[in-house]
Amino acid sequence: MIITSQASESVGIETLGGKAMSLMSLTRRGFRVPPFFVIAADELKASQSGKVSDELRSQVAQALVTIGGAEFDYAVRSSGLAEDSAEFSFAGVFETILGVRGEDAIVAAIEKCWASHGGPIAAAYRSRRGVSDDVSMAVIIQRLVHAEWSGVSFSADPMTQALSVCVINAHRGAGEELVSGRVNPQEIRIEVGSGRILSDYVPPGAQPLPAEIREQVLHRTLEAADSFGFPQDLEWATEGGELFLLQSRPISTIDGVFHNRALEPWLGEGNPDDVSRIWTRAYADEVWSSPLSPLFYDIQNLTVVTGQQIRNSGDADPVPIDVFRYHRAAAYMDAAVLVRLYATLPPIARRPSLFDLLPPDFRPQLATARWNWQGTVARLWNFEVRQGRTRGLTRNHRFLEAAWPAFLVEARRLSDVDLEKLEAGQLDKFLLEVWALALSVAPECEVAVLYYAHDLRFLLTGLLARWCGKGESLYAEVSSGLEHSQTVRESEEIWQMAAAIASAAPGICETAVRSDWDTFRSQRDDQRVSSIVSRFEEFLREHRHRGANYKDLIYPRWGDDPDLLWGHVKALLGKETPRPSDANARSRARRLAAQKGTLASMRGWWLGPKRVVLRRLFRLNEIYSGLRDNHRFYYDYVWWLVRRVYLEKGRRLTDARLLSKAEDVMYLARVEIDALQSGELSRELASARIVTRQREWHAARLKPSPRFLRRGYLADEQSKAASLPSRQLRGLPASPGTARGRARVVLDVAELTSVAEGEVLVTRQTDPGWTPVFARLAGLVLETGGVLAHGASLCREYGLPCVTAVEGATSSIRDGDIIAISGSEGTVELV
Repeated sequence: MIITSQASESVGIETLGGKAMSLMSLTRRGFRVPPFFVIAADELKASQSGKVSDELRSQVAQALVTIGGAEFDYAVRSSGLAEDSAEFSFAGVFETILGVRGEDAIVAAIEKCWASHGGPIAAAYRSRRGVSDDVSMAVIIQRLVHAEWSGVSFSADPMTQALSVCVINAHRGAGEELVSGRVNPQEIRIEVGSGRILSDYVPPGAQPLPAEIREQVLHRTLEAADSFGFPQDLEWATEGGELFLLQSRPISTIDGVFHNRALEPWLGEGNPDDVSRIWTRAYADEVWSSPLSPLFYDIQNLTVVTGQQIRNSGDADPVPIDVFRYHRAAAYMDAAVLVRLYATLPPIARRPSLFDLLPPDFRPQLATARWNWQGTVARLWNFEVRQGRTRGLTRNHRFLEAAWPAFLVEARRLSDVDLEKLEAGQLDKFLLEVWALALSVAPECEVAVLYYAHDLRFLLTGLLARWCGKGESLYAEVSSGLEHSQTVRESEEIWQMAAAIASAAPGICETAVRSDWDTFRSQRDDQRVSSIVSRFEEFLREHRHRGANYKDLIYPRWGDDPDLLWGHVKALLGKETPRPSDANARSRARRLAAQKGTLASMRGWWLGPKRVVLRRLFRLNEIYSGLRDNHRFYYDYVWWLVRRVYLEKGRRLTDARLLSKAEDVMYLARVEIDALQSGELSRELASARIVTRQREWHAARLKPSPRFLRRGYLADEQSKAASLPSRQLRGLPASPGTARGRARVVLDVAELTSVAEGEVLVTRQTDPGWTPVFARLAGLVLETGGVLAHGASLCREYGLPCVTAVEGATSSIRDGDIIAISGSEGTVELV
């Protein structure tokens, strides 16, 4: 079957292939394209021998007449079904034959294109890229442009992934020499917004592209990208002073950068393509945990908070509007802004762990940055005097402790609302109630966590290093076994539930181990089972907002799937697992002994004042380290409620056939969700963004995103080297002690029930939902986060050794390896 360039829009890519579909689209959009027709992909499928049939030959002869006749030269091009897509370009894989004249030569060229579809080069490309849908090929017959100038242009820079730069490659003569790499082209890089030429390389002896043609190419390239709604890679040529577009395809290497740019709240006002800017994932790992869902990144973007932190400490210089960026399912921070943030700390508090968060080129800036003590005094005045009732150092924690009971009452009331019964306006009003609940404590929580817990840690660590000769390792010893831990209390209740089942009548324990929650609950007519079910359901009601892999909205909670909680209970049955409260008590005793020993070992002048300072810092550190962990028990209700709202929005969008499933809403920003609902965002574009972001999310789950970025690249080789296998890995000492055992590499909370007694858990980062497994561990290795990471804090409650910030741990350590860890030295040895 022959398809002309005037074919109906109902003719799809499964008939035309990617390249021909692009030419059809260019023609329909009014771009100047040389006359052409297409041999449908079905013809290759129908051909048994790879030869053109007599009937098809006759159709080709008739079609040639409509575009000029057999006396013209033609280009015969392949058009695979997966070719020139946003993911797969197939560039140079299939045949293109130029200067073909006459019916016989055209038929032979068609057969040559068909043969390339099944050739070894194409097979290798499909295997390497995982292509499964390139099952046939269409073929394009197009009038050949006898080019005076030819070239390739990109509406975005495919090398640097800069969306603000257009790249033009130009050559005097036919474009095939340029595309095949036989000539060295002129390369022009142009800033899209201003039209300013950033660079213009003309090969020695070559004639430069005339300015009027350059302007035409620039405008047509940007028009094509705007028309297609995606960065385009164009082939073009001029003949008789006219510019023709020969091909337009998506830039296949840039889909993640392009689709993710829509997530940024600054929407083009920032300048992330500036080559001098370097971005670090390391700081964001202290706040978020990758892979990070686009919706959660959008909701918890810390740009405003970071700017306020810097201003609170007396730095009045403007803060870039694009402090953070989203890349490969991870959050990155502008490294120069991070230097400014940490320069507000006195030099004694600038510990090596802070420098590790920065790219090497930025570390000297922090080391030499002047401490703005006047800004610190101004912040103290603001917090202690102007807002002292809720933000003062000795009153902030008291305010929060008094606020939590009322917070819980309102959170549980909101959790009982049936969201499916709410109309659209009522659902949005409900979300406003959730945010009002959050704001009743959020500003004070930020002060407690981002200022007091954070700064006390580094100040105390710095003083311990200077006065006692040990910093991070001694900090971990004097900060363990904190009282009133919500996570320890939660683990204790789960342990007690398991103990109650184990001590029940014979057979009940065996039934529990064999059954999922619904099966076990269905037997509640048995009085022995009924009491266990009632106890479990009471606990579940109070803790339904917990149990997530991480606080990200994308992860289910115990309230979504009670089997996540039931699995933790079952994992304790039949085992002599230490009681969490006992482990916490032993850790507390070690903390008190470490503090006493530290004070007793001090020597030198000003001994009395130093001891007074340390005692006070010990107490404040205990208060705010504990509060940093405990606030999550309460504030997790906010994320649970917000998750429920957006899943309900996703369900309604799915019912309207705008999403494939409700969970896809997690891969969109809030403005995108609203635009999809109102019709301002097309279902097709929303689907393209979701597919790209899902692919990146799953890839980041298996392999961490780069530690440092310059535009879209690693800023240096440090992060790459850190992920290479080694006999010893280094991180930060986070909880004292040593352990040796079998490594259990876990990436999801649902896999925790497989962790056996005495194993060393190796993971990216933990959250309160991981708490029940700590009673069975010998130690913990974390890939991201610092000494105040949840897993590190919990290890100190249980008296377990922990090493954190071990870059590449989940890929360098294999499941089942025997490893030895030192939580005091920050090392992991592959035994």
